[in-house]
Amino acid sequence: MTHFRPLRVAALVDLPRSKLSGGHVRGWEYRAKAVAASDMPLDLTVYFSGPENTEVLAPHVRLRQLPPVFSTKHLTFMPYVPDHTDLAPYHPALAKELPAFDIIHTTDAYFAFARTAERVAQKKKIPLVTSFHTDTPSYSRVFTRKMIESLFGKKGLGRFLNETCRLPEKEEQSKLKRLRKHLACCREALVIRPEDRALVEKILGPEHAHSMRTVVDKQRFNPNRADRARIESEFKVPPGRFLVLFVGRLDEGKNIYTLIEAMEKLIGRNMPVHLIAAGVGPADKNLTKSLGDHVSVPGFVEPDMLGCIMASGDVLALVSEIEIRSLIVTEALASGMPVAVSAKSGIADLIPEAREGLRIVTGGADAWAEALGELAANPAQRATMRQAAARYAQSHIAIWEEIMRDEFLKVWQKAAGK
Repeated sequence: MTHFRPLRVAALVDLPRSKLSGGHVRGWEYRAKAVAASDMPLDLTVYFSGPENTEVLAPHVRLRQLPPVFSTKHLTFMPYVPDHTDLAPYHPALAKELPAFDIIHTTDAYFAFARTAERVAQKKKIPLVTSFHTDTPSYSRVFTRKMIESLFGKKGLGRFLNETCRLPEKEEQSKLKRLRKHLACCREALVIRPEDRALVEKILGPEHAHSMRTVVDKQRFNPNRADRARIESEFKVPPGRFLVLFVGRLDEGKNIYTLIEAMEKLIGRNMPVHLIAAGVGPADKNLTKSLGDHVSVPGFVEPDMLGCIMASGDVLALVSEIEIRSLIVTEALASGMPVAVSAKSGIADLIPEAREGLRIVTGGADAWAEALGELAANPAQRATMRQAAARYAQSHIAIWEEIMRDEFLKVWQKAAGK
């Protein structure tokens, strides 16, 4: 009898793992747990940045942390960093461990883990695979502009660096150049957006571009988890208010200030609205100051409680204009929650089957106030959107084990020649 050993895969997530982690980190935790609970022929190690530690989920699955070589947290002059990563060009500890794997999988193209993976893959002839999760070039443009304004102001030198020298756009182009270089080192890539597929096809060829489906934990996120009385009690939401949910970093990158302004407009019209802003970031004080008793800012919310809020609230506001595919939107739709999305985010184009559960907003505080105001005044429309969201979730949203078996495993096997 012939025995086949599992495919050994190292997945690299160059971000710290904590309860405050966003969708990128949470998604890979979910992927690892799905593999741990399955009989897939995989031996998976997911690497994160942080104090050295190994959490064993199963004999064939582990979550491993390696300390960063040069973390962005050392750049104390920067007024705000959405999430810390490792800026070093090489990670020696990771380089020692990667030769033990059959496949190296990167989840970005820019930082220490990805750069180290390129060198090890080339030297040891290990297939390199990547997947697209975050629009880092666009975020770089937004936060470079914000950093310059924070350090030098919006006029004078700040305006010169932003408008004349166009440093934000140059930083964006630099990240795009690095992405193209990383893709050229890869054998296969998993994508969501059409523009990312086009880039992969141009560099690697159409046969090396693979799609990633929408996925969610349907036990945690489903309409049956609704408990409005509990949510109103725990988050101090007066009964009868139209409940808007925002989930994510409370910063400029997620466009939170546009939502604040839109909510101010609705409150000024004496509309009974309330916002739960679940997340952390520099805008937390602005939320409380601007919206008073019409906002709850609980900080990080555990996923289990988040599922209850989504099943109980009236609408999720995805104000961000920079997304690849938001895990939060998927979780909201699976919970039967209507979603208002920015047209510029492109989310609606990625999930056309969910269009009846979405309200597409052109952008700007006036447009957001109009959209939220109309939904608040039309419970029948919200009920229709809820039903559409639930239908979409049942027919189009996979579970984590399905995408790991049908998408990631197959791509890894293809890259390994199996």
